[in-house]
Amino acid sequence: MGFGIWGNDRMKEERLSLRKEIKYIVPMAKAVLIRNCLDRLLARDAYCADGAYSVRSLYMESVNNTDFSEKIAGTSHRKKVRLRIYNNETSLCKLEIKEKQGEWQYKQSILVEESDAKEIMAGHYGVLKSYFQDAGTGLKAYKIMQQGHYRPAVLIEYERMAYRYPMYDTRITIDGNIRASESCLSLWDTGGSYSPVSYENAILEIKYSGKLMGFISAALAQFNLEQSAYSKYCAGRRAYFDFDY
Repeated sequence: MGFGIWGNDRMKEERLSLRKEIKYIVPMAKAVLIRNCLDRLLARDAYCADGAYSVRSLYMESVNNTDFSEKIAGTSHRKKVRLRIYNNETSLCKLEIKEKQGEWQYKQSILVEESDAKEIMAGHYGVLKSYFQDAGTGLKAYKIMQQGHYRPAVLIEYERMAYRYPMYDTRITIDGNIRASESCLSLWDTGGSYSPVSYENAILEIKYSGKLMGFISAALAQFNLEQSAYSKYCAGRRAYFDFDY
C-alpha cells in the first residue's frame, strides 16, 4: 500500500510549502510528556495513528560541501537537498529541496520513481528531465545538483510522531532514536550500520504559516522549552565534521 499522502496520479504531483519552523531539543522523558499533551489537544497524522513511523533521508551534498558549510556558518539563506522514504516503503521516494530564509522554510517536493532515485544517487541527474513538464521542482533540483556535482553525503533515520491542526497549516513533530550512516548511503539498504546521533534527546519541531495558535503555545509553555538551531543533517556528518585537516 502507498503511504497515502500524494493521491492517485502521484508521480505528477508536486508539493510546495512556506512555513515558519521552530526547533527544540528535549530530553526523552520530557518528550513523552509533550506527546501526551499533544495527544489531548491535536489530531495525529494518519500515518502515525497507531504509533511512530520511520523516516529515512539521504542527504545530497555538493562537491564543495556548500550546504553543510552554510549551515555551520549560520548563513541566513541556505538549502538542503534530500531523497526520502517512509516505513521502508520502496514504492514511494520523495525528492525535496528545503530552503531557509531567516525563520521561514520553503520546501518543494516531488515523487520520483525508485529507478530514477538510484540514478540521482549515482550522479546521473538527467533522469530529472522527465519531470520538468509536470513539476518545477524537477528542473530546480536538476540545476542545483548538476552545477554543484551533488553526491550522497549521509543517511539519517529516525522515528516520528506527527500532529496537525488545520489553521495556519500547523504541524508539530517529535523525532526520536535519530541515527546516521556515512558509509551506507543507499535508501534501500536495511542492513547498514548506523551510529546514534541523539538517543537521549528528541527533536520537537513546530511548523506553521502565519501564526501559532494561542492554545498550542500556551500548552507548550509549561515545558520551558529553549529554541535550538539543531540540524539532523549536520549532526549526522560526524566523520566529516571531526576530520582533522
